[in-house]
Amino acid sequence: MSALANDYQSCELINLGYDADGRGPYVIRQEGYPPNTMTFEVDRYYLRRDGTWLINLAMFALPENEKEDFVYESVEAVITLLEGLTGDPTVDYHLPADKTLAELQVAAESHFTGLWGRIHQRRESDAPGL
Repeated sequence: MSALANDYQSCELINLGYDADGRGPYVIRQEGYPPNTMTFEVDRYYLRRDGTWLINLAMFALPENEKEDFVYESVEAVITLLEGLTGDPTVDYHLPADKTLAELQVAAESHFTGLWGRIHQRRESDAPGL
């Protein structure tokens, strides 16, 4: 595994798939370690609209309105952001000091439960009637 980079080839575009046509919204994820770190601890990071990579568990502890800063409505929005990133990435790899690891894991689980509920609900509404 390598250091995080502002390179689209290092990123994973994840289609959350709960928009009307099943395309979007999207999040951008990358696995790696922060550049210039001595620990080389690999983790997942999500890209915020301001171009900052945030460690995954910290994202799940954010209020809902701040989580929206990681969601992109279109592939075009993703491309525009990624094309504008240059140089070494800005990385926030610190977990919130006021949260335990267990609390962060519960927040992540809750987030994914809600997300899967949205996706399932969207798919049911698109299902043909009986």
